[in-house]
Amino acid sequence: MPLEKSEAIVLRSYNWSESSRTVVFFSRVFGKLALVDRGGRSLKSKRGRLTSFARLQVTFYSSEKESRGYISDIDLLETFSFERDGSLGRLAYGSAACELLDLLLPEEEPQKTLYDYFAVFLKSVEIVHKRSLPPLFLAFFLRLLAHLGYHPALGCCAGCGRQVVTSDDEAQSDSEEAIATVPFFPERGGVICRTCQAPGDYYISLSAKSFAYLVALQNASLGEAAQVPIMFKDSEPLLEALTRFLAYQVGLKTDLKSLEFLQKLKDTDLT
Repeated sequence: MPLEKSEAIVLRSYNWSESSRTVVFFSRVFGKLALVDRGGRSLKSKRGRLTSFARLQVTFYSSEKESRGYISDIDLLETFSFERDGSLGRLAYGSAACELLDLLLPEEEPQKTLYDYFAVFLKSVEIVHKRSLPPLFLAFFLRLLAHLGYHPALGCCAGCGRQVVTSDDEAQSDSEEAIATVPFFPERGGVICRTCQAPGDYYISLSAKSFAYLVALQNASLGEAAQVPIMFKDSEPLLEALTRFLAYQVGLKTDLKSLEFLQKLKDTDLT
């Protein structure tokens, strides 16, 4: 078995036997990678210990006969400590990002640019004010969708291509329709104008202000996203729009557990 090495971040792990487990990494060199951690559940293991929310240097034996290789050694490069105010919210948003990557990334397909972006995202979750966490995660969500080829139609109607203009916009042409709320149709891939709406359509009604923020976040850097004033309660319909859009686009049939956890915390100071 050849010995390989890559920087990686743990996405999830699950038990494989009484002493071993399988660990799913997002690795910089190999992309999403599942490796067997033999004896990793034992306290007597002399190998470096796995740490969630950390950049790790993972050395492993790749296997040509089996679908998974075996971890040889682990070195800790950087830990993202979510200990600042709002630690549970930081943990939930970091976990939600890991869930999305685990659900969407193809097996063993290098995604170096996305890996670097993910590492910067986790660092940002560690250091920003807790009020900046909702827009920061929305920006990550949108960038991930774009990187993997899924682009929700936000600037123009997903049906006819007509530009969608909200009542908050100053300039309007005769061919544009100003609306106070924006109907987002997950099944049809984005926003829809009144002309293209059909009876029985399910849509998520976004306020003009929230929609404008979503459009701005689509091309924002993480630093810029952290400055967008979206509170958690305001981010809920935007997160619902993106998760339902994702469900229709890739057949995702489960809600993100980490976001469900955030929902339970919404009336506390912990987010």
